[in-house]
Amino acid sequence: MCGYWHLILILACLSQLAATQDPLIFQTSRNPLAGAGTTTPGPFSSASSNLVLVNNVRIPGGLTPFAPAAPPTQEFLDCFGSCPTTPQYSPICGSNMQLYLNEQKFNCARFCGADIQIVRRGSCEGLFAMTRG
Repeated sequence: MCGYWHLILILACLSQLAATQDPLIFQTSRNPLAGAGTTTPGPFSSASSNLVLVNNVRIPGGLTPFAPAAPPTQEFLDCFGSCPTTPQYSPICGSNMQLYLNEQKFNCARFCGADIQIVRRGSCEGLFAMTRG
């Protein structure tokens, strides 16, 4: 019994760490997968329109993954333009319907004041109606 106290202490610390971390995407309950029933995405239909994407998996929820963003201010543009980032391509789809080149650019936008969350680690393609500018 005395030999297991290290393991118990480690598990207790890890459970506290997990409980204090922010969810990656749109939390609808304390356990984002509670009541999901499956961890693989199924076909999307109008009958399942009360689903949100969490880590690229559709789960029941009452939140809209995308929220309209206000036009960027000059202060935001100056801040975002001065962030040191790498040119690495590892796209992040943000809740403001913007595709960020990589996680550094996404974090820079948040640092500069954007109220956004990660919707998908990857392209935004297929998540909302695309328009040509």
